[in-house]
Amino acid sequence: MIPSISLGETEGPPGRLLYKGAEADVFLGTWAGIPAVYKIRKKMEYRLDTLDSVLRTQRTIHEANMLASAKAAGVEAPFVYFLSPGRATLVMEYIAGTRMKDAIADGETRETTGLFRKLGSSVARLHGAGIMHGDLTTANVIVRSGSLVFLDFGLSVHSTRVEDHAVDMRLIKETITGAHAPVAGVAIEALFEGYREVSGDEGAKSVLRQLKAIERRGRYARVE
Repeated sequence: MIPSISLGETEGPPGRLLYKGAEADVFLGTWAGIPAVYKIRKKMEYRLDTLDSVLRTQRTIHEANMLASAKAAGVEAPFVYFLSPGRATLVMEYIAGTRMKDAIADGETRETTGLFRKLGSSVARLHGAGIMHGDLTTANVIVRSGSLVFLDFGLSVHSTRVEDHAVDMRLIKETITGAHAPVAGVAIEALFEGYREVSGDEGAKSVLRQLKAIERRGRYARVE
């Protein structure tokens, strides 16, 4: 990674729009002649200029640091090629592959089980390193040559709290039941098997207990 306050190659048009988000736009372009992804945090007109600049700068730096932390934990994530805090821009490795969301839709049950077991193992590595992903869905994971690459660490935080780890697991569980209903049973079972393989029985049990507690709170929450 090249941390820099210079505009560098981020001055020019980054390339083709891949995704338009509420906070940031993602483009496919090139960096030093190789395919790269540009994530550019947008100016929010409703915020004071000074506050907006500080928030976009801090969040861009934070995401770059979280990507590095994930890789240090043994979880595959894009390399950061360039960081421009002044332009709230990250230039990252382009991951060629298939979104896990699409791979599950097209795959067989055996392949699905293997992918979710790998997903559980990778999530356990993140949690073991004190990282909460914060936006854990099958749309934010790329299947590349049989391995899983995690994307979008914009909402990630450093946390060792079981509650935060259970929130991660609840989100992926909800994604499975909502987007992958036909394979939800085997997928959730494989997810927790993979998690347990890395975190151990006690670690997995504590997260599962907290997950059930969160689900009970949601089930019995009073709606005004």
